[in-house]
Amino acid sequence: MNVVDTNNESNKDETKKAPEFTKTQIVKSNKYMARRDALNALLEDGKPYSFAKVDGILKKFDKGGK
Repeated sequence: MNVVDTNNESNKDETKKAPEFTKTQIVKSNKYMARRDALNALLEDGKPYSFAKVDGILKKFDKGGK
């Protein structure tokens, strides 16, 4: 029987991270179709965004802050 060391340093690097997308991918997505104009103004080119980050940016914007 093989024993796998789950505390191995290489396993720590493989932790699951939320997928990130470019501004262009976010703006073109069906998920944010109704918010395209706001996202074009709020998101920066060349910076990666997760859905959670985009949702937070939109929530803050809706409350009156940029």
